[in-house]
Amino acid sequence: MPTVDLGCGQNKRGDIGIDIHPWPNVDIVCRLGFEPIPLTHGSIDKVFAFDFLEHLPASVYYKEDGSWKVHRPRIFLMREIYLILKPGGLFESFTPNYPHATWAQDPTHESPPWCKESWMYYCGTWPDLTRSYGIDFAFKIISMQEEGGHLRVIVQKP
Repeated sequence: MPTVDLGCGQNKRGDIGIDIHPWPNVDIVCRLGFEPIPLTHGSIDKVFAFDFLEHLPASVYYKEDGSWKVHRPRIFLMREIYLILKPGGLFESFTPNYPHATWAQDPTHESPPWCKESWMYYCGTWPDLTRSYGIDFAFKIISMQEEGGHLRVIVQKP
């Protein structure tokens, strides 16, 4: 039952730890949100992201061939998670929750706050809108619960 810990840092949970920094417990160094996760599609049972997603920027603008382009690391990573999960696989996220101060106090938090409504974009609630954003997948919500200043979400790949 392979499990992956995204942004694991020095405290890996699960079998495979992935981080941008080569900490001693990191198994794969990857620029999460910017490059594909180097795992076989449909091979993972569970992915964890504890206090990690909020560190991804929502959008990055860059110039290519004389034109401005946009890359959306949050959407890119969510698609990558969807791709590596087996059908029925679970993704568990734990992020600071709006409006609690934990989402704004850390200067390394790059993205807008995660809240219950944020997850609707990745769970097929508004398919026409989300397709226009490049979200061409939909998780199934298993649970969402507020825990102090954090939001714990478990979604499943159908």
